Amino acid sequence: MSDPNGGADEGRKGRRSATAGFSAARGAALVAVAVIIGIVLLQAIDDGNDGPVGDGGPASTTTTTTTTSSTTTDSSGSSSSTTPTTKAAVLTPAQTTVRVLNGSGVAGAAGNLTNTLKAKGYKTLVATDAPTRSGTVVYAKPGRTTECTTLSGLVPNSKVQAMPTPVPGGQDADCIVIIGS
Repeated sequence: MSDPNGGADEGRKGRRSATAGFSAARGAALVAVAVIIGIVLLQAIDDGNDGPVGDGGPASTTTTTTTTSSTTTDSSGSSSSTTPTTKAAVLTPAQTTVRVLNGSGVAGAAGNLTNTLKAKGYKTLVATDAPTRSGTVVYAKPGRTTECTTLSGLVPNSKVQAMPTPVPGGQDADCIVIIGS
């Protein structure tokens, strides 16, 4: 059979495969550019301090296990053995969340202390007012007494106490400072 187009299809077949290859390459380049733009935008907007993506802290919760070994034998011949104890690792100031509440009645006291603690590297939450109280207290979340005791060294005349329930200020923090008069 003869070609009704006089062989014109032969030229088009070669061009189609060349344009299909060019289109595939162009599509792959477009996808690569989109991925690069996405990575750049994520890096630009992620400050690395919050959320599951840019936690800024350790990849997982670190625990330290210490083992105390003691064996005692009573007159019947029975004995007891080792008891492992697990406690949370101490957080750095940058990993310790602090909220300061003003119960002193002096305007700006909580904001000033918050700024001081932030300058010392602590992760601070928004300062706010609290009911007036006498004496300054640093409340420690369970397992964070060491961090809050270190923090209390920066807070004049403060005493460390266990975190009460309900939590003062209604916000979760490792340490909550209430400035008193």
